[in-house]
Amino acid sequence: MNNNPIQAEKDRNKKGETESGSVPAALKELGPYMGLGLVLAISTGAGTVGGVYLDRWLGTGPWLTLTGIFLGIGIGFVAVFQTLAAQEERRRKPDGD
Repeated sequence: MNNNPIQAEKDRNKKGETESGSVPAALKELGPYMGLGLVLAISTGAGTVGGVYLDRWLGTGPWLTLTGIFLGIGIGFVAVFQTLAAQEERRRKPDGD
């Protein structure tokens, strides 16, 4: 039995384990959060592209582009917060329910 906590952690890391379990279990817990940055980036990009397209079509200058950017950011943040709230609700629920 190894009484050295540093060496024990190194041994666990060599086996692919973390303090709370295996690496796949940790990735499963992180999975819902891993795409949040992508959701924010895609929504911002879509709003920007939509705004540029509308500005060129209607000849309104940068105003619809700016509106699209801010709408995309807002929609992205709403999606992120909804995902975080849903995950927090799942985390708080007991496993028996």
